[in-house]
Amino acid sequence: MTAGEDRAPVAAGVVPGLALPDQGGVVADILAGLPPPGAAIQAETERLNGLAIASVSAKEYAAAIPLLQRALSLNPDSVAIHYNLGVTLALINRTAEAEVHYRKAIALNPKWARAWMGLAGLLSARNEFSAAIACYDKVTALEPGNVAALNNAALLLRRTGQFEAARARFARALTLAPADPRMRFNHAVLEDNAASQQIAIETCRQCLEQDPRSPGLLNNLAICRQTLGELDAALASFDQAIAADPEFHEAWFNRSLLRLSFGDFDAGWAEYEHRWHLPQVEKPGIAAPLWSGEPLDGKTILLYAEQGFGDAIQFLRYVPQVAAYGGRIVLRLHRSLVRLAATLPGDMTIVTPGNRLPDFDVWCPLLSLPRILQTRLDSIPGEVPYLVPRPALIERWRRRLAGLPGRRIGLAWAGNPRHINDFRRSIGLERLKPLFAIPGNSWVSLQKGGHARDQLAQLAPSTVLDISDELGDFADTAGAIANLDLVIAADTAVAHLAGALAKPVWTLVPFSPDWRWMFEREDTPWYPTMRLFRQPAPGDWDSVVARAATCLTGPAANPGDCAPHRAAAMTK
Repeated sequence: MTAGEDRAPVAAGVVPGLALPDQGGVVADILAGLPPPGAAIQAETERLNGLAIASVSAKEYAAAIPLLQRALSLNPDSVAIHYNLGVTLALINRTAEAEVHYRKAIALNPKWARAWMGLAGLLSARNEFSAAIACYDKVTALEPGNVAALNNAALLLRRTGQFEAARARFARALTLAPADPRMRFNHAVLEDNAASQQIAIETCRQCLEQDPRSPGLLNNLAICRQTLGELDAALASFDQAIAADPEFHEAWFNRSLLRLSFGDFDAGWAEYEHRWHLPQVEKPGIAAPLWSGEPLDGKTILLYAEQGFGDAIQFLRYVPQVAAYGGRIVLRLHRSLVRLAATLPGDMTIVTPGNRLPDFDVWCPLLSLPRILQTRLDSIPGEVPYLVPRPALIERWRRRLAGLPGRRIGLAWAGNPRHINDFRRSIGLERLKPLFAIPGNSWVSLQKGGHARDQLAQLAPSTVLDISDELGDFADTAGAIANLDLVIAADTAVAHLAGALAKPVWTLVPFSPDWRWMFEREDTPWYPTMRLFRQPAPGDWDSVVARAATCLTGPAANPGDCAPHRAAAMTK
């Protein structure tokens, strides 16, 4: 099991994007193509609907609901009344009831795009992204020029990692509304180059001229500035977003990532707790109290791996520290990590999602441990290895890879395609071809997934040994890595695993990196045997590959060494 299955939902921050309204409010037309009822009933329905519209306009939503319900009792087949009731219920977060009325409106008139649009917005707010995208596609089938449907579907496609489909819809929306700065912004932020990021910044500023204290716009501007390396300006924009709305958790969370990148761990870890308030993050419904660092004295603590594989591997280093507080540990991990984590010391039980948890007294999310244990830049528990491959697996892979000549180098070039930042952090295998031309190396693919196999098929036979079908879990991957001289990886779980095993690893990171890789430096206190190869400009993988190729032509005796190199200067 390798980086292709990394689930990390929030570690890269909140995606910037400008949505358009999903619905235009309640409507006055109660017929919507259906035959009218009797004249008296028609008149009373119109009167009630008019009163409801006035109440909604005055934001008196609770007053509008009984009016619409009365109208519906008189005219149960009114598409508009069902729609209006759906809109009003959604405004007060009675979403289950709202969905019933949206769907009834659609059943009565499947060609009414407005009802599909309202339902799409409701499903999107509930993080039911596939269903919401399908509703937006219904709208564009009915109304090919509906810019809001194209734009909002593209935002969801991007959030779910379907980047090419998102680009196509953004491009159509931009063609239909070329003067709309929101369309230019959303189209630009999906391109990983400096020119597009500058366009995104300028269009975001245009939007801010109309709404200068919008926390969402300020948050988007901060993200774009950070992506372009304008770090001081990014921090200032996050500050402005929070000042405009102290309850805007996206800006708090994104600012925490920037502060962690600076090494400001005291403030960064505290603000990182805002992740639990993000709409895409569901806090576990655990009744036991959160652990705050007190002695355990024989109590049992649940350590909960709430994010992706790479995050779990990185923060498993804290398990022995927690065990030193004198308690028993229950570790909840994805099944693919169980055999790997079982080598950790201490009195520990490992459970997987879906299985019943044993009794425990307190609990703690794995990524809250640095805050509770007061980790600072100079106190990161960086001793490696803290994970150990199983001897039987080391021997198995020794025999499997024994015939490979020269240096044996493992390769992982792509992460989870649904990661929100994957279009920046993953590298096409084609871009790595200059490495394969260097003599004296044997290449071993640690990448999993059908897409990886398709890319490998484009290379000359025997260029890279594909062992993906033999990697059942991360314990298998660890056994293979133990028999390699070097691992070269994009920012994926494989890079974390190699670092945790104390294997020389070169990690290829984008210009605007994930928080843990910080800025400019090409070493990391998290993994002493890791070297970072940074893009000198957004999207510039060719320079990264060229530098790695230069290092590979050096002495074969110590592939972990590479002369220090600094990326393009970034202010902070």
